Amino acid sequence: MPLYRCTSPQGVLNDTQRESLARAFTDIHCDLTGAPRTFVHVQFLHRPEASGAARFELHAGIRAGRDRALAEAIIARCKQAVADQTGAPLDVISMRTSSAPASWILEGGRVLPEPGEEAQWEAERPHHA
Repeated sequence: MPLYRCTSPQGVLNDTQRESLARAFTDIHCDLTGAPRTFVHVQFLHRPEASGAARFELHAGIRAGRDRALAEAIIARCKQAVADQTGAPLDVISMRTSSAPASWILEGGRVLPEPGEEAQWEAERPHHA
């Protein structure tokens, strides 16, 4: 968590575009929230599309406690990243966010910290040799 999901028609994204988008979504999330990069997960899902039009549906699951302005910035920047990588116009890219309390989410077998408490969480993380 956070989990970014990009759903597109089968065959629209190549491996290079998926890699670039995964990096962009991670950069956007970390730049805007200060969360560690290791928290961000990105999935790509494909669906058959009867028409030849590219249609992208994005979803970001983020920790509760983030304000609306942050969610709007995530949406705007992620949509722009898809447009930049694919050439798709912004009007065929939709995005929504949802949130869950940090206490509902595990990362590496540990309950995630509340937003803003990441540094302490990282410092307390057991390190394996």
